[in-house]
This record gives sequence, C-alpha cells and structure tokens, in this order.
Amino acid sequence: MNRERRTRRVLLGVFAHPDDESYGPGGALASAALDGAEVRLLFFTCGEAGTIGISKDLPREELCRRRRVEAARASEALGAAGHRILGLPDRRLSEVPEEEGVRAVLEEIRAHRPQVVLTFHRLGVSGHPDHVAVACFTQEAFRRAGAEGPLKLYEWAIPRSKVPLYRGRRLVPVADEEIGAVLAIPPAAMERKLEAIRRHETQIEFYEELVRIFGDFREATREEFFVLSDTRLPRPAERENDLFAGIAELP
Repeated sequence: MNRERRTRRVLLGVFAHPDDESYGPGGALASAALDGAEVRLLFFTCGEAGTIGISKDLPREELCRRRRVEAARASEALGAAGHRILGLPDRRLSEVPEEEGVRAVLEEIRAHRPQVVLTFHRLGVSGHPDHVAVACFTQEAFRRAGAEGPLKLYEWAIPRSKVPLYRGRRLVPVADEEIGAVLAIPPAAMERKLEAIRRHETQIEFYEELVRIFGDFREATREEFFVLSDTRLPRPAERENDLFAGIAELP
C-alpha cells in the first residue's frame, strides 16, 4: 500500500440523477469534504424526466439544462472537487447495457483513484429502477477494479427502524442489522447539505414535502446510514462512524 493511497483521501459518489447526492448522503459527502477529502460525483442522467413541481411543465431539453446547472451549484455547495454528468436517458437506465454502465464507473475510478465509493443501496432506497441499475453498475465496477481499485464500497440506505419517520412514503428499507456505518452529521455539514438541496430549485417541492413529513428536517436527518457492500479490508467487528475508517492505519 503506497503512501499516497493512505494520505490522499478521495471519495467517489455515483448516482442516477442530480439531487440524489443531496437528498441522500449529502451530509456524508459534505462531511468528507470538510474533513479534507477530495469528493467527486458521477451522475448517469441529467434528470430530464423529472416530475416534481415545475419539472413536469418544462420541456425535457430545458429541464436537462436547468438540472445541469443545479448539479454544478449543489456540488459546489457540498464542497465537491468536481462532478460529471454522463447524459444517459433518465428513467431508462435499466435498459443501458451492463458493460456500458460498468465501464463508465470504472473510467471514473481510474481517473480519480478513490479509496471509498458511495452509491445508493442495491434495492434503490425507494425502489427506483434507475437507482437499482446504478448500484449494480457500481458494484460490478468495484469488483472489476481489482486490488488497485477502491478499498470500500458503501451503499446509502434507510434502516427499517426509521421507516415510521417517512409516514407512508414509498421506501425499500434494509434490516437494521445490515447497517455497517452510521454517520452523525455535524452542523457545518448539515448546513452544506441544506444549501445543496436548495440549489436544486426544480426539485425543491420534494424538500418542502419532507419538511411537512418530518417537521424538523435537521433532526430527522442528523444521522445517515450505510451498508458496507464490499471491501478489500478486513470487515470491521462493529459499526463504523467514518467512511474512511481503517484506511489511514494501513501499513
């Protein structure tokens, strides 16, 4: 294990749509950036098939244009070092050939050499087929990257014990015992997450709905939960509280 790999911390987040990163593990992404990690984001689509709020009334080309701008502004708010949008068809990622999807993630891995990769849970959290497809692409890319690839693959998830908070919203939760990392989101990272959400202006209706459901959005989302999907390190005996846990200590 070379020194650069231990000291230059890089996290790659892989998502289907702009706003997945903010509404999902935005606190973890912001925390990593605040702690000095280089955060990179990969989006498979520009979200041109969105149906939230004003999205449903905009032509697809215009919605795509707006969401590209929003992705850039939200990535900046989170503290990401950069982002990339592939522009594959929204709501049709399950039709993308596996080789094409895996290759796209591998290209990003080889370009930035992250130790940690983060995506949605393989069941999609809400069951969205695009989320499921991207999680599958990312899992296979992690596997194919081999010994010189990332060391840890995490999936953002909602544990079953938290489902009542969402008051009947469609979710595909995971068993609590499957959760391998719980991150307490510090105030500075929470502020970055909220600012990133606000910058997704075409999607802000979803945030307003969550506020109505949760009451106190900060309190409801003060922790984020992750499944350690794959790792090239020894599996920890206990839940982690740092996505880079175990990496700095490598010989």
